[in-house]
Amino acid sequence: MTTQLLSLGMFGVRLLERILTAPAVYPHELADELVDEINYYLPCTQGREQRVLFQLACELHEALDEAFTRVDDPASRQSTIGLVDALLSQSRDQTCDTLPGRRP
Repeated sequence: MTTQLLSLGMFGVRLLERILTAPAVYPHELADELVDEINYYLPCTQGREQRVLFQLACELHEALDEAFTRVDDPASRQSTIGLVDALLSQSRDQTCDTLPGRRP
């Protein structure tokens, strides 16, 4: 399910496209592609969205390296979509908890 990715609008679609079509064989290569896309978009964001995407970028390499040995087949790309979606959800939850005035 790509609910979290698609909730990012056009950027989410770009990230989804990058997951599916990046010329990566190994997880770190795909993570580099995704982090590049996030870094390109990050200056256009602010506030909570910026914090969520920054946290996602920080976690991508480790998460992909732990989950996969290779990412050059359709099944691993589909699984990557689910993983990124889960990381986005987790980042949103954590970012929401750290907003000023919000009690944990």
